[in-house]
Amino acid sequence: MKIPKYSIFLLLLIVFSFVVRIYKINSLSLFGDEIDVGYQAYSLLNTGKDYKGNLLPTYIQSLSESRAPLLIYLSIPGIKLFGLTQLGVRITPIIFGLLSIYLTYKLILLISKSPKLAVISATILSLTPWHFHYSRTSFEVTLLISLILSGTYFIFKYLDNNKNKFFYLSILFFCLSFYTYNTANIFVPLLVIFIFITNFSKFKSNLKPKSIIISSLLFLIITTPLLIQIFIGSAANRFGLINIFNDQKTITNIIEKRTSFSATAPNIEKIFHNKPIAWTHEFFKNYLNAFSLPFLFNNGDTNNLRHSVPNFGLIFVSFLPFLFIGLFSLDLKSKLNKLMLFWLFASPLATSLTTNGGNHATRLFLMVLPLSYFIGLGVLKIIESKNIFKKIILIVLITTSFFEICLYSHEYFIHYPKDSFEVWNYGYQEIFQNIPQNSSRVFVSNAKYNSLLPFVFYQKYKPIVPLQDQETKNIIYDFDGFNLNQKIYFINNWKDHNVISQITKIAQSNDTFILFQGKDIPGDWDFSKNPLPKFNTIKTIFNPNQTILAQIIQRQ
Repeated sequence: MKIPKYSIFLLLLIVFSFVVRIYKINSLSLFGDEIDVGYQAYSLLNTGKDYKGNLLPTYIQSLSESRAPLLIYLSIPGIKLFGLTQLGVRITPIIFGLLSIYLTYKLILLISKSPKLAVISATILSLTPWHFHYSRTSFEVTLLISLILSGTYFIFKYLDNNKNKFFYLSILFFCLSFYTYNTANIFVPLLVIFIFITNFSKFKSNLKPKSIIISSLLFLIITTPLLIQIFIGSAANRFGLINIFNDQKTITNIIEKRTSFSATAPNIEKIFHNKPIAWTHEFFKNYLNAFSLPFLFNNGDTNNLRHSVPNFGLIFVSFLPFLFIGLFSLDLKSKLNKLMLFWLFASPLATSLTTNGGNHATRLFLMVLPLSYFIGLGVLKIIESKNIFKKIILIVLITTSFFEICLYSHEYFIHYPKDSFEVWNYGYQEIFQNIPQNSSRVFVSNAKYNSLLPFVFYQKYKPIVPLQDQETKNIIYDFDGFNLNQKIYFINNWKDHNVISQITKIAQSNDTFILFQGKDIPGDWDFSKNPLPKFNTIKTIFNPNQTILAQIIQRQ
């Protein structure tokens, strides 16, 4: 049987996408949230509980916040296969990154019946820095978009052949998306309503009372545990921390406007400077910023170095002409075009309700799908054009894109891991994998960063629930901090500006100390060159720029 050429191309695309996503997967250290995902999965794998002691939780409690559980549960197989490693944590987002490329192809093919448009759009999605970056690190958004794509695909599959199993699968995947990332709580209901309204006649003729009852029960069974968490549980806490309605800066600005030297009568100022007006302004500012060309094509997320590579946009600037061609040539009667337009304009709604949401690459990640589609549509329009000049333009743009991809790859794999080492918690793996086995006691400084999770992760510490990092006064020698047991202490406050002096006073034979340069160790003192009397230098950990991050010493 002859295999369709587009199926072969899709297979090659998936293989290529896998190779470039797994290549040098260890080049970036695991940052705090990734370590949290990995150790929570490790705890669930070994105890059935999260590391705070909750049995099979529907919302998982971490040290600093509660988080949606699905990515963590789905990370368990990776941890089982590859252990507490970068690959063990990141194999799950890699897989769902590949799945989203495949589902993009399937959805576009299903609705448009054009394998050429489907494969071009999937290729664009695979190549965008936005998708590439997030499918190599353990953020929830590649899982989120895969679930939403699955739900959308199956609902259109149901509309095509009226088989109830596809309708139920659609509800299943849409409901599961609520357990991934808070963006789904607003986007998915809006998407479902849009699909229902634009296909009302088909739903009206296809849906029977039995399927409505079954689907309603399925929805309630899956979402009730989450709805409880959203309205009265810990799921509401995260949104409470980041929403524009609780932003103290907004309140301060209102007060300053009402009381400044340029203010008029207080009653008049209240009309023009109040919370509803301020919130509305902030919402629309965030919403419009999400469509900013500099944000999308030039700067990326400048607020968080983990979210994008500096001096590169989330999408290659060489793709911009294709985007304009795709948008300006839209047939608004097309069902797929209407779906993608809605997807594009609905994607920023949820994040616009959060502080700095207008240029937050993670919260805006759903935009990558419709943008890739419209870019792919632009590419297809030029390919199908019979104008010789358009073909020349296509060759020039593809050549430019190839060159830009090469530039980005060099920056991402060579410069970015070194230039961004601090935000990726560089060096903690080397620190905690070099603690001597013969240590009588271990004292870990928390002066730079809460080291508890990196410690238990890289030490492969057997989960003992609940894991606590609550500071206790005078845990030992009048130091403030917390301890895992009577041998391992995390010190938040050494009670003395001269940490070295404190250590020399309390150290016993084979006691090990993990100290951070500039926080605990003054200046550029390198114990490997100028040892502390009566101490062995176990390891000096250097940053990529050859400054000292931390040193491990042990009392003789």
